[in-house]
Amino acid sequence: MKPIVWRRLPLPTDYYAINLLGLILSRRPLTAVELRHELIHSRQQRELLYVGFFVWYVAEWLFWLLRLRSSWRAYLNISFEQEAYAHEAEPDYLARRRPYAFLHLVGSQRH
Repeated sequence: MKPIVWRRLPLPTDYYAINLLGLILSRRPLTAVELRHELIHSRQQRELLYVGFFVWYVAEWLFWLLRLRSSWRAYLNISFEQEAYAHEAEPDYLARRRPYAFLHLVGSQRH
């Protein structure tokens, strides 16, 4: 999948891309690692039938936000993000990834 580059993408400045329903929008062309990170999210979204992914994502972010009192640290502790960051540099990851691989990361604090 090729991301859609939209230089005026309305996101916080710390974010370079967003993946909505498998559609990747970015402020600039993505590196191979960044694209793989977003493609991992595409797989996660598809597994949870898209809506389930977003409900879970927000619920997990709120949980970590209340616990850690930092929106950035909350973001980094979301199980979906943990999986994507842990494997974004592995070119063959999506080919060997097990379904629902993020589940073993739920509730584990990393940052």
